[in-house]
Amino acid sequence: MSVRCSSFFAMSLYLVTVSQGTEPEVHRQPQKLPQSAHEKSRNLSALDHIRVATEQLEAVGLAEEAVKLREVSDKLKQRVVRERAELSRQITELQKQSEQLRRLTGRPDKILCRCYFLELSSKAAAEFAAAAESVSSTTGPQNRTAPAVSVYKNAEEVIQQLKKSGSVTVLHASPQIVTTPGRPATFKSGGEFPILIPAGKNRTSVEWKRFGVFCKVLPRLLDTGRIQLEFSPEISYRDFTNAVKVNGLTVPGLTVRRVNAKAEMNLGETLVVRTVSSTGSHVKTASAETDTAPPENTVMLFMVTPVAFD
Repeated sequence: MSVRCSSFFAMSLYLVTVSQGTEPEVHRQPQKLPQSAHEKSRNLSALDHIRVATEQLEAVGLAEEAVKLREVSDKLKQRVVRERAELSRQITELQKQSEQLRRLTGRPDKILCRCYFLELSSKAAAEFAAAAESVSSTTGPQNRTAPAVSVYKNAEEVIQQLKKSGSVTVLHASPQIVTTPGRPATFKSGGEFPILIPAGKNRTSVEWKRFGVFCKVLPRLLDTGRIQLEFSPEISYRDFTNAVKVNGLTVPGLTVRRVNAKAEMNLGETLVVRTVSSTGSHVKTASAETDTAPPENTVMLFMVTPVAFD
């Protein structure tokens, strides 16, 4: 019994010793299998497939078939180049149309108003009416003396053609006014002259009167993408034919032509206010630069074209 216990103890001690001397097992990460030929094939384009097939044909000695396949590859490349060029052209054209649509229907941060103060003969005014493309009119043709307010698409182009024939007189260099939607803006060009006013007991006071060219615009953007424009042009000159003398000093009169108009329009269209100086009328208009009245039977055009200011 003693011998058996000793043998069992010796065997247990040996097993423990062998177990302690064994190195621990190392757990290695599984290696990634190489990409299969099928997976590589899926990543190739059609041209790559043809190139690989051509190389394989050349490798097995089928040179004639390889040449034919290479010709097919060249034609396919040319087709791809043409289609890409056409697609690029279409994208460029769509970008241009998108930009034009944004300008027409978008809400610009600023609006530029191009203003014009023009004088036309009766003949030139008739030519303008015949050539200009009207969008809307707020005054009927039966009232000849009242200002006629209209909106045109091509008014600026027609005026440029009439200028070449010498039928248009520019009363003032065309002012350009930049403003934000909903805020008024004013342009002024001219001066002031003193008017002596008797104050009693051989005393006089001085009041200054302005004259020249003045223009006020107020654009409002509507939810429809159109614009509501208030246009208030004014032109005045000193009238020495109606002058008076005060304490030996000559004080000229003041002739003013002023219009207040409002219209709903698109950006790029032109609001035109037409006024007429009839024969025998004592109300005449004049250039602020020359202080001279225009001949009678003339037509004056106040024009304004609002556009988006980039």
